[in-house]
Amino acid sequence: MTPTRLVLSIALTLALATAASAADQVRLVGGGSKSGKITAATRDGVTVDTVDGAVNVPVGDLRFVILEEEPTLLTQARINFGNGGYETAEEMLSGLRETGGAPKLVKQEIAYYKAACAARLALGGSGDAQEAGRQLTAFVRDNDDSLHYYEAVETLGDLLVSLGRYEQAERTYGQIAKAPGIAMKARAALLVGRMHQRQGEHDDALKRFDALIAATSNDPGVAEAQRLAKLAKAESLAATGDLTAGLEIAREVIRSADEREAATLAAGYNALGRCYEAAGESKDALFAYLHTDLLFNTDPLTHAEALAHLGPLWREAGKPDAARDALDRLRRQYAATPQARSAEVR
Repeated sequence: MTPTRLVLSIALTLALATAASAADQVRLVGGGSKSGKITAATRDGVTVDTVDGAVNVPVGDLRFVILEEEPTLLTQARINFGNGGYETAEEMLSGLRETGGAPKLVKQEIAYYKAACAARLALGGSGDAQEAGRQLTAFVRDNDDSLHYYEAVETLGDLLVSLGRYEQAERTYGQIAKAPGIAMKARAALLVGRMHQRQGEHDDALKRFDALIAATSNDPGVAEAQRLAKLAKAESLAATGDLTAGLEIAREVIRSADEREAATLAAGYNALGRCYEAAGESKDALFAYLHTDLLFNTDPLTHAEALAHLGPLWREAGKPDAARDALDRLRRQYAATPQARSAEVR
């Protein structure tokens, strides 16, 4: 773990521990949180009784919750899950054997993260995707009122994509579009577009990305989906030969991001790197991924992706030691990610 990530993890642990001891916490996609007592929770959102009155938070605007009555191991497992430490999170959750007397929301949190850890490990090449899919299916069936319902459906769709079952995956993602909030419909559109992109169907992907980008909304969840759609569009444009347009879109996302939005900036520079790679511009791709590695490395998923690309790019540049260092850090820090599982350290 890098010093930056270590500090971030410690700070988050302290913040979550403090919050959990005081009240339920609802962390929001657009930043900030709502604190109080969660009085209702469904697949579509939560209601929080705050000092200023009841507040309804749609699931599309919700990043995660921390429950006052949850055990410490669950809090720690959630942190590790968010940092890509799926094996560690799974071990912590396995220590929660007696949950019979726990509140329903706590039970659902534990059940979701157990199934999600198995799925993420399977997506990373460690574990059985079929078995993980069965666990997620069981969670969705038995917890159709959980605030994690749509997250579980999305991950189930990701597993189907990994197995090459694209039509079934598209139907699964389509379940997310049935949510009442516009943010979830935007998320579903993004996922289907990415699925077509993965299959090399860039024309179909671009149509979906354009439709999502053109949507008018002030919802923070929609804004996040639109930002990711722009970066995905940049990659598809570069893959189909329009490198100039792809680079301009990726740079526009980077320019519009606040310097504190490390995850957005990392995603932007990674998209730049993929665009340059699609055009055979290896040196420029290397410099793009280095921005993520050296400056915006606090988001586990984007940092893992950058390290995975830096390995072969450093080798191509005639720097085998730098290539080995990048891939060693990838395996050491993000062992459960698909990038780490597929990387070959030479």
